[in-house]
Amino acid sequence: MLKKTLATVGSWLIGILGLTAILWYYQPQDFNATLQAIGTVGVTGWVLLTLASRVFAAEATVAPLRTLGFHMTRPDAFWISWIRTFANQILPVAGVAAYAHMVRRRVGMPWSQLAALGQPQLLLAAAAIGIVGFVAMVANLARLDVSAYGLALMYGLLVLLAMGFATGTHWLLEALPKALATRVVGTAAALRKMTRHRTMIVRLVLFHVAAVLLRGGRVWFLFAAAGIRFDWAELLLVLAVAESALLLNITPGGLGIREGAVLGGAAMVGVAAPVATSVALIDRLFMLAITAFLAAPAFFVLRRPRQS
Repeated sequence: MLKKTLATVGSWLIGILGLTAILWYYQPQDFNATLQAIGTVGVTGWVLLTLASRVFAAEATVAPLRTLGFHMTRPDAFWISWIRTFANQILPVAGVAAYAHMVRRRVGMPWSQLAALGQPQLLLAAAAIGIVGFVAMVANLARLDVSAYGLALMYGLLVLLAMGFATGTHWLLEALPKALATRVVGTAAALRKMTRHRTMIVRLVLFHVAAVLLRGGRVWFLFAAAGIRFDWAELLLVLAVAESALLLNITPGGLGIREGAVLGGAAMVGVAAPVATSVALIDRLFMLAITAFLAAPAFFVLRRPRQS
């Protein structure tokens, strides 16, 4: 209990200190003016992209469950994603626990299989971020310095390793320490069932790629409202770096880390840090608002009895 409490306090402290340092050092520029400039159209576009990303994320939950012999409706998967997000705002690992609990409650899936299902999903999500990041770096090689080559290599390795583990590549699994290898036995069994369907892994990666692009695309609305225009390659670069924050899920909702990633991506295409700080902060406020708005109906909808 003490360890959990310390982990909770520590994660919040890291996030708050990180966000405070960003705001203090860069000082958001024209925050109120940017917020007003977004207007109804910008907010509507941001919300639609957020909801669309959740539709693809829900499909990435439904499809593998069906492969394993369990049926979950797409609306249930959609609402469960908001409970996961709500829990993540409290403690990073709480989102995974909430997700597992709600999936088990809806479809009656044994804990052993449910635990095994979670790891491939995380790996495939990481592979999707790696794919988007690799394409973004390659598309911007001409405008970036030699660091782009290093980032392209990093994203490429991420794709190879994530897909290797996700598809059960034997030499990767055997290379794990014995203590860790014993924990992936259930994961390997789940993967074998998933890979019996030849297109399943590819479909899941594409679902995650679509979700990454849609989530990252929300930033475009906010930068556009601030008067910043990106071409497609610049936009892909900014959203790839911003979404990479999901790989470091150590603070509640990525607090401080997400904002730093948005700043990093914007800096790579020459956007002033104070403007990028305003955009990152507005994106954070919008995400907190929509999560608070949709979490309550999600709990209400999912109170229905478990499906048979």
